[in-house]
Amino acid sequence: MNLHSSSSSSIQSPLSSGESHGWSEMDEWGPEKVLQVYDPDTGMKGVLVIDNTSTGPGKGGIRFAESVTPSEVFRLARTMTWKCASAGLPFGGAKGGIIANPGKVNKVEWMKSFAKMIKPYCPSQYIAATDVGTTELDMAVFAHEIGDMRACTGKPQELGGIPHELGTTGYGVSVALKTTIEFLKEIKRNGMQSQESLSSVCNSIDTKGKDIRVVIQGFGNVGSFTAKFLDDLKIKLIGVSDVSGFVFNNEGLNIPQLMRDMREKTKISDLSSNQSQQQHQQVNYNILNKDEIFDVETDIFIPAALTGAINDRTAPKLIEHGVKIIIEAANIPTTPSADNYLVDNGILIIPDFLANSGGVIGSFVEYQGRTEKEAFDLIEYKITNSIRNALYSSVQRGFNQNDTSRVNVRKTAMEIAKQIVYRAMLLRKGAISVAREAYARKDRIIY
Repeated sequence: MNLHSSSSSSIQSPLSSGESHGWSEMDEWGPEKVLQVYDPDTGMKGVLVIDNTSTGPGKGGIRFAESVTPSEVFRLARTMTWKCASAGLPFGGAKGGIIANPGKVNKVEWMKSFAKMIKPYCPSQYIAATDVGTTELDMAVFAHEIGDMRACTGKPQELGGIPHELGTTGYGVSVALKTTIEFLKEIKRNGMQSQESLSSVCNSIDTKGKDIRVVIQGFGNVGSFTAKFLDDLKIKLIGVSDVSGFVFNNEGLNIPQLMRDMREKTKISDLSSNQSQQQHQQVNYNILNKDEIFDVETDIFIPAALTGAINDRTAPKLIEHGVKIIIEAANIPTTPSADNYLVDNGILIIPDFLANSGGVIGSFVEYQGRTEKEAFDLIEYKITNSIRNALYSSVQRGFNQNDTSRVNVRKTAMEIAKQIVYRAMLLRKGAISVAREAYARKDRIIY
């Protein structure tokens, strides 16, 4: 691991002192580089973590928020390692972070400064993209400062980009949900749901039919487009929330109407109870406290907000209110202890690095200079295949191990991703014979 610091003044390394526990994150997978950068002229503070490049240059967005920490950036970079491997993309894992409220600083100058600091690594070792707090315009600034349009994806269309504002990640989440439901119906028809927990999920989904209820926590780019594409699939969405409030209708929300009414709004609480006059229709929005999203009966819960939203406090509420499936649209939305608790109680979780990989798959298509249509087609193909593979392998694992108590898709999918990265690492070291043997045996990496 290489630790770098770029500044004209002395600063602490990002995983030392105040975050000494961060060093424990290092393992056989990485990270390869951790950079902490500071620009005394603008006050810009940033972090870049390049986790693992055995399968290609590290790919990951630049998060721009006051809450950014080196440890968080590392965890997000590691997620990108597994995400790119699971999707079969020629990218490794990385992540960038700028520590500030983007609305309270000169965003353009800070982005230019961050780009200048990490320029030696772009795009050979790091390829950026949008994330929380950054947009396609920020990617234009970044690419121009680096001097190479290949330095990032999610650029404006005028620069040959496929911006995330088209909804690639949200589309992928909708594909993940659709694929999961179809798989559950399929194995029920074929009599394969021997696990007690899986049988319960299958029966519930089959019984509900078209009355399956979904709620989405988070209504930014990912959450709003997930809602749009689920509505296109005729799946009933009964609630969405953001940091300001929770819109709920047990009979199902009118998503096209809601999205029209949100065009001029910055947050859900801006919707008044009698505000919409679109097409001469009166819409009454039932706006609740944002935390009440955990207190409504629903079948599928989609976290599309920030890290750790599903935790020891909120996980029991999901079980209490009938949730059977969680589709992780956000990155690392579930804490490890909450994940174990939910799986032990029969909840089927489709992990983030499978469910929200639509964005990075779209980025790959942009990187190749291909079209938007090709991006959406490849997202559907890859996510469908990766989730079906993970689900089938999880079910088969239960048969082989006589474990009828639970189905852990995250564990199985992680093992598959680790196998891909492990073999690539061996090949990069020139250990061809060892890599060939690993391929032949399909060795499992301990998780």
